[in-house]
Amino acid sequence: MEQEKRQKMLAEYCKTRDVGLRNELVTEYMYLADMVARKYAGRGVEYDDLKQIAAMALIGALERFSCDKGIQFSTFAVPSMTGVVKNYFRDRSRIIRMPRTIGERVQKITLAREALTQELMRAPTPREIAERCGYSEADVLEATEAMQSLSLTSLDAQVGEEEDTPLASMLGQEEAEFENIALRDLLQKVMDKLSDAEKKILHMRYFEERTQRDIAREMGVSQMYVSRVERKMLARFREALREA
Repeated sequence: MEQEKRQKMLAEYCKTRDVGLRNELVTEYMYLADMVARKYAGRGVEYDDLKQIAAMALIGALERFSCDKGIQFSTFAVPSMTGVVKNYFRDRSRIIRMPRTIGERVQKITLAREALTQELMRAPTPREIAERCGYSEADVLEATEAMQSLSLTSLDAQVGEEEDTPLASMLGQEEAEFENIALRDLLQKVMDKLSDAEKKILHMRYFEERTQRDIAREMGVSQMYVSRVERKMLARFREALREA
């Protein structure tokens, strides 16, 4: 029922782009931001900060989303939100070895820049960042120069409060829970177009792990028919993956 409600709200938002409705949708989909934040929590950044970053990315995903493409919003949004959080960790990895005062300032400015970019729909000025952080413009410019002067940190660099977690271990890994969201939506999209016989073959073949010969015997059809149906279904899944 909740999913149906979200779909109706999302369809209406795609038509109107009403800011009030967008804010309601942010609340409805905030569980996605929570999932992303929890995935990366405990790695040197507070959960609340990560959730704020993911929530800002959620707003951006809603504003870019098009209902015409035929994909679930979660399938579209989760990779985008995860990418923003990963980018934050990449940026943060550059400040780990800075003097503590400058490093803390850069981290705060980075968070403020992310939030203001989403709020203003453009890159914020140094003055706007300074006002958000309570710094002077000179402080913001100094921190920005410090960031730009650093080369990219090796993926073997240690990050985190205890400095015992390689950065590489945080990047390029997708939580099974996130993958399941995309795969479930994709599977449902394809299965909705299958006949009852095709659904039965799919279930027996891949969920019960039965052979084509066994399926053919139970359904009273030839093994060639089962093989042909299976190839047809796999082709549909490949096509859906290409379009996703």
